[in-house]
Amino acid sequence: MRRVVKIGTSTTVTPEGQIDRKRLAAIAKGVAMLLDSGDNITLVTSGAVGVGKGLLNGRTQTPNMGRPALAAMGQIALMSAYQSVFHPLAVGQILVDHSHVSQPSSAMALQATLHHLWNVGIVPLINENDAISGAEQRIGDNDTLAALISSLVAADQLVILSDIDGLYTDNPATNPKATRVLTIPRVSLEHFGQFGDGNPGPWGSGGIISKLRAAHIAQGYGIETILAAGHDDTVWQRLIDQDYANFTRFAAQKEA
Repeated sequence: MRRVVKIGTSTTVTPEGQIDRKRLAAIAKGVAMLLDSGDNITLVTSGAVGVGKGLLNGRTQTPNMGRPALAAMGQIALMSAYQSVFHPLAVGQILVDHSHVSQPSSAMALQATLHHLWNVGIVPLINENDAISGAEQRIGDNDTLAALISSLVAADQLVILSDIDGLYTDNPATNPKATRVLTIPRVSLEHFGQFGDGNPGPWGSGGIISKLRAAHIAQGYGIETILAAGHDDTVWQRLIDQDYANFTRFAAQKEA
């Protein structure tokens, strides 16, 4: 199976803004399991801006740094951590902007790079190029980016690892009666109205609405989406077994 796995900032970065190396190591182990099962894996990772903010914490003099500068700082540390915890698996970084998924020549170049990395056994690590992308070049969030990458590589499945184990009927943090939705055959405007008020975490840029948007995009290409908890170590074996009872599954539903 060809899978694109999106790893959210809440999974890569601690609440204090530090890289969660223990969690990254668990992800590396899970990715190795998927590869051993015969899967083709592409990772879309968030966290560079959050790590950049964390690097500034504790400084007596903190400059007023915007998102591009924070991303430039954090990207180096984040990729270094990935390279360390994934060893002996090799990883390769690709920074993209909107042109890489919208302009045919750039999209073909990105596809060629991905295929080359897969062929030599290197796991692609994709992130939006927040350091230099202007407003007109930005995709906006990595959930959407992951959905667009899924379409570009003709993925069978998009897996979004977040701070929650699925989509709930209400906010489970404030409503103990909220229940997880097991399957959504098709994302509709009604879903955006019902679930679209969720806010991103302290280090993220998405929130539940960006996950709905990503699932909607993926469904348009006939790709199913799984929303799962990034801190659940059982995720990987469940993906291999295609056991989605603990997640929310957005069914593949290609538009006619």
